[in-house]
Amino acid sequence: MGDTVADSLRDEFLTAYEQSGATHVIIDMEAVHYLSSAGIRPLLALNKKAREREGRMILCNLTKEVEGVFLATRLISAGRTTPATFENQPDVVSAVASLYQK
Repeated sequence: MGDTVADSLRDEFLTAYEQSGATHVIIDMEAVHYLSSAGIRPLLALNKKAREREGRMILCNLTKEVEGVFLATRLISAGRTTPATFENQPDVVSAVASLYQK
């Protein structure tokens, strides 16, 4: 069931992104308390699409459990000093602000 849900979520993400015409993506992860490898795949697909458009994808409001998954897989950087697959910010306001910082 995880793969089916993940594939459906990927399709929804990509459709919404394409239809929006947006360049950047911010995903508020506050309600996500568990994330499996299947759940990471839709995020990777959306991140790839945003980068193809020269955009950025930022995750925010990561719970400790979900942040642990991203840190363990090195998909986010703990100190933000080393490049990582995903950017993360503590909240939506910080994520939006980071888009406009030089």
